[in-house]
Amino acid sequence: MGYTLLILGAGVMGQAVLSAVYNAPHVADASRASQYPSQIITVNNSVQGAKKVEQLVQSFGDSPNGISVKCETKLDQSVKPEVVVVGTKPYQLEQVLRDYGSTLIETQQVISLAAGWTIGQIQSRIATCPSVSRVMTNTPAKFGWGSAVISHSTNTTEFQKQRSQELFQHLGLCVELPEKNMDAATALVGSGPAFALLWMESLMEGGIKMGIPLEQSRKLAATVVEGTSKMLLATDSHPSVLKHQVCTPGGNTIAGLVEMEDRGVKSGIVRGVEEATRVAAELGKK
Repeated sequence: MGYTLLILGAGVMGQAVLSAVYNAPHVADASRASQYPSQIITVNNSVQGAKKVEQLVQSFGDSPNGISVKCETKLDQSVKPEVVVVGTKPYQLEQVLRDYGSTLIETQQVISLAAGWTIGQIQSRIATCPSVSRVMTNTPAKFGWGSAVISHSTNTTEFQKQRSQELFQHLGLCVELPEKNMDAATALVGSGPAFALLWMESLMEGGIKMGIPLEQSRKLAATVVEGTSKMLLATDSHPSVLKHQVCTPGGNTIAGLVEMEDRGVKSGIVRGVEEATRVAAELGKK
């Protein structure tokens, strides 16, 4: 360990990255340990925001890898971070790249969490051309149950790719894909929890409608989805195979599925991902 990681904009996603890296299990292997920072600096544009991050870190206790954290509202220009994670909203990224241009010029790797902004767009706004990676993750990542999709610029070294993978794998599943897939990943991974929660809410309210109390219905809906997700990953089966295993001929499950198909549930979800992908592609153009 030994390098400095700077997080510009430690909001929901920035805090998810901070939490995952800070709480990563202890690494004794020197070759892997070198891929972790010794210091994380977060920058928020308000005292209240910085205080919130500070309280979050205090709630964790000591970092297993001895990582220290400084929460600031303004970056000390003497700080020379090797890696910068930009966690701001897409509409804020232009201003952030302008305000912190001198810092980004000297850094080795910029990692953007902003949806819609391409690697080329980011590199064109930095005087020099550091390695730039794009990451799309989601809110469950804050608890280590998330997903992360990452893509890299052509000048990203193997060491930088490994370091990114080492950092982001602690958010949950981390997959590297070509940049052409990032807008779809924004819809599937970034927006996915909202889509899944809408489905869980519907499942919960279906239970309530049929007489199950709210709290029990909420917990049952959540655990049904959790258990089914784990089963899908454990069996490595296609969802349709497992779905048909639940269906008894002439039974209640197939009856419910036919009703859902009649009402366009599946096509509605597919179209929702499609539309979210389209909008994601537009975010970097605004």
